[in-house]
Amino acid sequence: MISCLDFKVDDSSKEPKCKQLEEFLLDVIREKKILVGAKLPSVSQANKHFGVSRDTVLAAYGALQQRGVVVSRPGKGFYVASRRTKTVLKILLLFDAMNQYKETLYRSLVQHLGRNYEIDIAFHYYNEKLFRSLIENNRSEYGYFVLMPHFNVDVTDAIRLLPSSRVLLLDAFPQGLGVEYAAVYQDFAEDVYVGLRSLLDKLRTYESLDVVYNGQFQFIPDSLVAGMRRFSEDFKIPLHIYRGFDFSKIEKGKCYMAISDRDLAGVIKAMWEKKFEIGRDMGLLSFDDTPLKEVLLGGVTTITTDFEWMGEQAASLIKRRKIKQIHNLSRVMLRNTI
Repeated sequence: MISCLDFKVDDSSKEPKCKQLEEFLLDVIREKKILVGAKLPSVSQANKHFGVSRDTVLAAYGALQQRGVVVSRPGKGFYVASRRTKTVLKILLLFDAMNQYKETLYRSLVQHLGRNYEIDIAFHYYNEKLFRSLIENNRSEYGYFVLMPHFNVDVTDAIRLLPSSRVLLLDAFPQGLGVEYAAVYQDFAEDVYVGLRSLLDKLRTYESLDVVYNGQFQFIPDSLVAGMRRFSEDFKIPLHIYRGFDFSKIEKGKCYMAISDRDLAGVIKAMWEKKFEIGRDMGLLSFDDTPLKEVLLGGVTTITTDFEWMGEQAASLIKRRKIKQIHNLSRVMLRNTI
């Protein structure tokens, strides 16, 4: 049977090889060159005959499985189940945790994907074992995976459980992964450095920049801290980073940067209790913009990535099955608190 399957990769096409192979196999199944119930070539046979990698074959077969055309029988291979295809691509969106700006990202992704995509959401809450388990237990259930690998430990082995052609990395791009993975990511070190540098004249009016966060509830990348320290060293701005900060110790003359919404609320509450005026007695920055921060205290100054644009770019890569790495837009929203 395999000898009659004349597939050749079109190197001039923008479509990934796995997508080309998927569409070719769909055509031969619709044309009844392979009948319902027939076994597809094994991965090894297809690898040699079609001149593509095993990962490419597995990605194409997996996509056909998600479309309802192919079924996998453990230990036996892949079989044609139907000539009628499902139009919906099932996507597993694996977030770290849900919060306001993740909702913005999710809404943007759904809006720009449009029809023919079904998204399920799961959360790993910065637990690398849960992250790996969610991937292992769902890799045959979904045709595509959008992963947010926010960890300060190496989780690349878990990501590599999936064919790279079926993965989009969102927000974070772990070291050790290469150009075979699609990604829309933040460069945390560079983005926070550039953001703080744009606020340099205002920050010089304060005694120090004090970063407060609760590590149990909010992930803070090592690279983000590295970018802050580089800024502090380059421009001689005293920097203190507090994990589990005691808000009763807030002082005049300092600029506080709250990483999480919980920490932001803690700073504001302490400021009100001490009758400090933000922008005069002390400064306040936040990380990651939300609609609430636009109006809170007349507007909180933030250093933020553009989560709407991130969702739009992610949707574009998924729809085109494009393997590309995109550095997401970052900006400073200068408001009343500094």
